[in-house]
Amino acid sequence: MREKHGSSIEKVGVGLVCSVETFKGCNINLVKRTSGFNGLSIYKSGEVRKIEVKTMEKSDYWIAINGFTAIDKLFFERDYWLYFVLLPENTIIMAKALPFIKYQLNLSKDLNFLDELEDWVKSTKKLSKSSGLKFIPRINIKFNKPIRELVKNFISGNYDKNWEKAIPEIWQNRSNWEKIFSIEQM
Repeated sequence: MREKHGSSIEKVGVGLVCSVETFKGCNINLVKRTSGFNGLSIYKSGEVRKIEVKTMEKSDYWIAINGFTAIDKLFFERDYWLYFVLLPENTIIMAKALPFIKYQLNLSKDLNFLDELEDWVKSTKKLSKSSGLKFIPRINIKFNKPIRELVKNFISGNYDKNWEKAIPEIWQNRSNWEKIFSIEQM
């Protein structure tokens, strides 16, 4: 049996995300990939959410973020979300990007990480313009807690309550969409 290509798997993930967001009553817009995320933006009752879909069939303990725009959006834009799609479970973990990354990497509030990252992005962009070299940065983020383990912890109720700031909802589709975890938003 032939192995599926990564882009085919990613399309399945994007399809599932579109399906659950439509089920929830959201309008979905496909946007240019050059906008810094992989093409989904949802709208419901005045709220816009930009979504980076990360589909995970086998490994669920790391992600890669490619390019200046994506790195900038991930760390510096408030409405940027990471949706992790687990296959074959058909589970979608809806995570607020920056809080999720902070908890996965155990970034303390005292650390000047974001300031240093912003300085690095600016200086690299400046070097790129002045030198004629084209830099395409890639950040690999290895998770302290694999996504499937997080899902098990959330469903069992055995998780650090700080994670609630990062993961407000988890959905699963067996034959219909079912919310398997939710935090009441204030």
